[in-house]
Amino acid sequence: SRSQEIIYDMPGAYFAWFADTYMNALKNIVPSLIEGWKRRGWKEGIHFVTDKAPPDSWKKPYRSPLSYKHTISLPNGCFFNTVSADQISSAAGNSYQHVFADEVKNIAQKEYKKLSPAIRGGKEIFSHSPFFQGRTLTTDMPIIGDNENDWVLDYEKQMDPIQIEKIIQLGFVLNEIKADIYKAVQKNATPSELNLLQKNYTRWLLRWTKARYNSTLFYIATSFVNADYLGLDWFKDQLADGIEDFKTSILSLKSSIKKGEKFYTHLGEHHFYKDGNLQSYQDRFMIYDDIKFTSEMLKYVKRDKPLEIGIDFGDMTSMVVGQTQGNYLYVLKNFWVLAPGSSKELVESFTDYFSTHKTKYIEMYYDRAGNQYSQIKRDWASEIAGFLKDKGWTVQLMSRNQATIYQEEEYRFMQGFLGEYDKNIPKIRIDNFNCMQLKSSLELSKTKVSVNKKGQRTIEKDKSSERLPLEKRPMYSTNFSDAFKYLVCRYEWMNILKKRKTTWSTPQTY
Repeated sequence: SRSQEIIYDMPGAYFAWFADTYMNALKNIVPSLIEGWKRRGWKEGIHFVTDKAPPDSWKKPYRSPLSYKHTISLPNGCFFNTVSADQISSAAGNSYQHVFADEVKNIAQKEYKKLSPAIRGGKEIFSHSPFFQGRTLTTDMPIIGDNENDWVLDYEKQMDPIQIEKIIQLGFVLNEIKADIYKAVQKNATPSELNLLQKNYTRWLLRWTKARYNSTLFYIATSFVNADYLGLDWFKDQLADGIEDFKTSILSLKSSIKKGEKFYTHLGEHHFYKDGNLQSYQDRFMIYDDIKFTSEMLKYVKRDKPLEIGIDFGDMTSMVVGQTQGNYLYVLKNFWVLAPGSSKELVESFTDYFSTHKTKYIEMYYDRAGNQYSQIKRDWASEIAGFLKDKGWTVQLMSRNQATIYQEEEYRFMQGFLGEYDKNIPKIRIDNFNCMQLKSSLELSKTKVSVNKKGQRTIEKDKSSERLPLEKRPMYSTNFSDAFKYLVCRYEWMNILKKRKTTWSTPQTY
């Protein structure tokens, strides 16, 4: 409804829909916008067209577009372009009178700032509108970590409550005048009476519009705004999942993790890359296409080289896929399956995504429990390797009979590994968007101090998040961090940092 209001207020304007990734914009965000328009009565071909030039009878934007691919055009000349943080070049050369962005917690502030210079142009045409050079930003409450994108919360400081109160009061006056006009029409008022009411409306409309210039409205809503619809039992169920999650997802309270509480203390922004998706692959699709995500879209994959995967088993089985290239280990993609989903489903997700990969050879690192479950006739590691073999892949099991990686060992190894202390160990680089769940898991993992059987204090990973409801675990639990642990806590790398030898068995190949 807000986008429609802005469209009507600035005919001929350029707008940008900004998303974290271009594929997410095409597959989710823009189609959701269009679905919302349709629910409000708009019809494609009458009120808007996508991916093509509009009919000749429609008004044109204030400047001619270079391309109509991945765009929306409207009869009054308004024009929407798709822009993303992973392909910020898609905004190059354009000027936008207003920017829309949804789920901005997934967009880094520095990427958003790169778009800001493009919010310009058309002052002589559009400066009448309070929406001119404005932004409409929405998101769930960010779960704040070192690299979490909570910059949108800073807009609260820009809001002038007195100005907003004045705007609301003027709006109430306008509503009263509208009601008076409606009553007058119903009573067959004379033209002179209606004219006076219309002049009064115009006068207050100008006052209301003027008050809205250079204003910022920052608003936090809780799920209780839908209490009548959701019912008390729904809130009780949500609270049963844990007070911390309830505070952020339901009450929209700010959450934070202090630096000293973090398990991965040396994890930083430099460990993530944001240019991992190829624009050339995304250009194959139109807005309404059934978009297929495959490894062909990955910039940093070497298709003729083996892949390395780390797996954590359980009622949520997590998989992270990497590839060592010289001095770097690139983590390219993450996958997961939730109970009652099967290992076969996880394998199918992986093999579908990497179906065009040329060298079908995998080094698999995993939780030693994947072997131990063979005692109850459920050897998860061999099971997954078998499914991969059926799909034409060769798997080398790298964790047969390996020693337990204790959490304190992991903690100390990760300090050196993420701190990049030794040039003999590859540096880690993780795809910011294709490994979004892994990124969140690493950033949200906290430490806890326990006392072992010898009475010694030890540092452990707080695994309480693994009691969350299954559907919330991919983003908010430590499960993915464990899959990452198995991928990188390799005996040869751990030995380099420990400066001592460890006994490991020969890997087994399937």
